Amino acid sequence: MSELTLNYTGIGSLPLKGEGAPEKSLDFIFENFKSMPFWPQLPHFAREEDMVFQFTQNLAGLTFEGDKYFLLPDGEEFFIKLEELFFDYETVTAAQSLEECEEILEKYAILPPNSNTLIPFLKKLESQNPDFVKGSITGPFTFSTSLNDNEGKCAYYNDILKDVCVKTLSLKALWQVMRFKKAAANARAVIFMDEPSISQVGSCAFLSVESKDVIEMLGIIAADLKKFGAIPGIHCCGKTDWEIALSCGVDIVNFDAYFYAQNVANFANAAQKFIQNGGYLAFGIVPTLDKEALAALDIDKLEEKFNDALKCFLNKGVDKDLLLEHTFFTPSCGCGSLDEKGALKALALTKELSLRLKEKCGVKI
Repeated sequence: MSELTLNYTGIGSLPLKGEGAPEKSLDFIFENFKSMPFWPQLPHFAREEDMVFQFTQNLAGLTFEGDKYFLLPDGEEFFIKLEELFFDYETVTAAQSLEECEEILEKYAILPPNSNTLIPFLKKLESQNPDFVKGSITGPFTFSTSLNDNEGKCAYYNDILKDVCVKTLSLKALWQVMRFKKAAANARAVIFMDEPSISQVGSCAFLSVESKDVIEMLGIIAADLKKFGAIPGIHCCGKTDWEIALSCGVDIVNFDAYFYAQNVANFANAAQKFIQNGGYLAFGIVPTLDKEALAALDIDKLEEKFNDALKCFLNKGVDKDLLLEHTFFTPSCGCGSLDEKGALKALALTKELSLRLKEKCGVKI
C-alpha cells in the first residue's frame, strides 16, 4: 500500500446535472485522478443517487407508497428475499474468489437509475492502469439508521433488518470489488464506508446505541472486503468518537482535517497504533461544506492548513515520519453541495497539494 503515501482521491458526490453530466464527471476524474479514480455520485442529476437510496436495489423488504419508501419486515415475499440474501451472503463469503460467485453478486449490482456513472466508469477503467480504484457504500450504521420500517422505527433497532442492511451493503461492496478487478486487473480496490451518522453516536439522538455494536457492524464489512484483497476505509466528516473508526478493522480512516484535525488528534494513542499497524489517515484537508473557506483558499494557504493539522498530531506525540508515510489526501467531504466551479476547485486543490508534498518529501510521482 506504499503507493498511497501522500496520494489523493475524491469522496464521491459531485454537483453536475443536466444532459451529459455522467460523461463530463468521468472525463474530469480520469484526467485528474489517474492513480486512484473514483466513481462519483450525482444527486442533482438523479434523485435516486441520494447516498442512502442509491444502495437500496434488491434490498429485502423495500416497499414504496407513492414517493415514500420503507422496509416491511413481514409477509411471504420478505421471508423469501431474506432467505435468498442469507444464502447469497454465506455462499459469497465462504468462496475462495469472487469470480466463482459472479452470478450471485450481479444480483447486488448498483445500476441506473441508482447510479448513472458506475457502469460507464467500469467501461472507461478498462483502458486505464491505476494503482487503486475507489468505490463506496453508505456505511451500515448510517444506512440502518436512515431507513425506517413501516412503523417509522429505524432499521437499526430491528435485529433482522439491521442484519439485512449489513449483508446487503457487504455484497454491494464485494460486487464493486469484483467488477473493478475485471476492468483493471492490477489495481487494488479501495472501498470507503461513508458514515456521517457515527458522529451522533452517544448523542441524545442515539442514546441507546453502544459503540461496540457500531464497531461490530463496520468490522463485518471490513473483514469481508479484506478477505478478497480489497482495502476497507471509513469516512466521517464531523466530530465523533474516533475509537470507533480506528478500531473497527478498516485500513483507512478519512476525516475532515480542515476543521476537526484536533478532534481526531485527541485520540492520538489509537491513531499511533493504527498507523503502526499499517493503517492510513486520509486527511480531508480541502473544505467542501464551507463555501467561504473554500473560496478563500489557494495552494499556499492549503499547505499551511495541512501543516497546522499535522501539528495537532505531532503535539500529541505521533511520530512525524511515520504519520507522513501513512497519510494521503481527499476533500473534507463530497462536493455535491457546491456549485460546479467550487467542486472542481476543491478537487484540483486536493491534487495540487498531493503533488507538491510528494515533490517536497521525495515521494515518487
